[in-house]
Amino acid sequence: MKSNKKEVEKKAKKKKFSKITKNEDKILKIIIAILIITVIFLIGYRLFNGKSLSTNDKLVKELHGYLMPDDLNNCNGLSNYADKKITVKDIDNDTKLCLAYQKADTKDAEIEEYNKTKKTETCNVHNMIFGLEENETKCSIAKIKKEVIESAYQKLFGEKIKTKDAFNYDNSHICYLKDDYYYCGKSETYTYILDGTTAIYRIIEKAIEKGSTITIYDYFLKINSNKCYKNYTTLDENEECSKKYTDKTKIDYKFMKKYGTMYKHIYQKDKNGEYYWVSSTPVK
Repeated sequence: MKSNKKEVEKKAKKKKFSKITKNEDKILKIIIAILIITVIFLIGYRLFNGKSLSTNDKLVKELHGYLMPDDLNNCNGLSNYADKKITVKDIDNDTKLCLAYQKADTKDAEIEEYNKTKKTETCNVHNMIFGLEENETKCSIAKIKKEVIESAYQKLFGEKIKTKDAFNYDNSHICYLKDDYYYCGKSETYTYILDGTTAIYRIIEKAIEKGSTITIYDYFLKINSNKCYKNYTTLDENEECSKKYTDKTKIDYKFMKKYGTMYKHIYQKDKNGEYYWVSSTPVK
């Protein structure tokens, strides 16, 4: 009798244990299913919306400076900050060559000196005419390999350089192409453009990597004579900003987000893994 009772209790415990195990298996399967669905959702979300990059990321900062000349008096300034979408086709070749020069690694350029021509303040260098730098008696010419400028041009714009015999890289200096070199020095004639009252502010809002593209969103503001402007290329005043701005106004992220114009800049990865600029568009 006792033996049968023990047997019944043993079977009952076994049945209860089996039931608990099945419940645990069921819960585990549900958890695994939830995890799989979550992973699939996250992958799909990233593929659709892209991956956020830090605004302090080295590549993001480099790309953001692609079309920024060393001096805004050069290369038509920030011509991609316009009142409409600007692509590589909208920027003239002189400006693109100027920007390529600004970004080119010219530290290994050969510096050559030439005597000035008699009775003139110019030098004739292989039939290329250069002017004298201020207070100088000779022309100092930088001899830069053609491939150095071509490489910078390709990196910025994702296309081969359209060969041009000469281009200005600022308002008083010129480069001439001869054989496999650019000869760069003071232009024979030039015009200075001085605009010390203009201030340009740019601050990155976010950067997103999606597939082979990186999109950078930033806020832009141009201030001249205590007036704010919506873009670089026109005199479209930002009146709301102008009313709030004074010489003592702190231009910080909060101010830029409220009064700046948001732009979207797109960069495309090429076959070598390098990114080039595609377009800049004001975000309405």
